[in-house]
Amino acid sequence: MAEEIDVEMQDTGEFLASIRSTTGTDEIVLMFDDAEEVSDGVLGNDEASVRATVEFLLSHQPPGDLPDRIDLVDIAAVCDGAVESIRKLRG
Repeated sequence: MAEEIDVEMQDTGEFLASIRSTTGTDEIVLMFDDAEEVSDGVLGNDEASVRATVEFLLSHQPPGDLPDRIDLVDIAAVCDGAVESIRKLRG
């Protein structure tokens, strides 16, 4: 992957992801308050789950096209199989 992803917890359940690529740096805030509930315990409220989620999102669109704030609840509702794909990326 051409992007470099840094994840930093901002608050409980809120993470800032900085995505650096050849075109610059994009930042998004990911909300993971309900991660365990939404994913039936597969994903956690942790940096590894957030990083895998960013990788999943980047596999669908470039970093500059991502919204400023993203909630895992919305990702799971919109993308069939998202939780399973993110789990695989998480390892």
